[in-house]
Amino acid sequence: MMRFPFVIDPLPGLRPEHDTSVSLTEAAQRTGVDVWAAEAAGLVLVGGGAAAWARPVRINPAERRAGRGEAPETWWRGGAPERIRLRSGSAVLRRVDPPVNSAHLRATYILEAAVREGAQLFNDPRGLRDANEKLLPLAVDVPAPDTIITARVLDVLEALERWDVAVAKPLEGAGGRGVVMVRRSDPGLAALIGLVTFQGTRQTVLQEYLPAVAEGDKRIILLDGEHVGAINLRASDQDFPCNLAVGAVTEATALDESDAENCRWLHPRLELLGLPLWPGSMSSAGG
Repeated sequence: MMRFPFVIDPLPGLRPEHDTSVSLTEAAQRTGVDVWAAEAAGLVLVGGGAAAWARPVRINPAERRAGRGEAPETWWRGGAPERIRLRSGSAVLRRVDPPVNSAHLRATYILEAAVREGAQLFNDPRGLRDANEKLLPLAVDVPAPDTIITARVLDVLEALERWDVAVAKPLEGAGGRGVVMVRRSDPGLAALIGLVTFQGTRQTVLQEYLPAVAEGDKRIILLDGEHVGAINLRASDQDFPCNLAVGAVTEATALDESDAENCRWLHPRLELLGLPLWPGSMSSAGG
């Protein structure tokens, strides 16, 4: 049976009703492959070959109740950890929450050795290093809100003169963490800018706030350039980011012609980066 190791966050800390890592492992399990779970800290380089300390896992499927998936209280079972080789005959999927830090970089270097030995990775470790999710839309020139990436107060003030309201978010973050709305009229504006730029020492992403984000943030999943699913994330009444981790809700959605055109535009660019599987956000002005 084919082994399918998943390099994911620690299982006990995952939320099966929220984390896509759980859905992906469950989907792989349904195909009949042998699913294993490893953590980035468990990756090993042995004589030029890649390995991982991993455990075989079995996911207890969620049940559909009141229109949503509900996981059983004991949603996974795992065997004893073993060191397994990552080479030809195995597929590896890495799905770990940011930040993009030294641990992330170390993992991609080790996983590159697995690619050299014939393992099939989703996605290419080099692409995972190069395709920062906050920077990728700028690099591939898809429609996006007006954006500036800076650590300088004067740049932020100049942008707010044009936009009046902006959204600031860290380059390395995820899950809506550290995302704040910045208004030109905010009292203590200079202090707020200092907070999000770590006193002018760290670049932050600043985007013009688009009121249309109240209609939701469409996430389109691409596989080899073809869209295989999409959802709309609508912010909660208590906050503005369209992110499940901070209370957003999901809605069914469909692609319009503009979405389809963006997918066609993205395909060859993602292919060059070695990213066949891309759970993208086509516009994320609300965070």
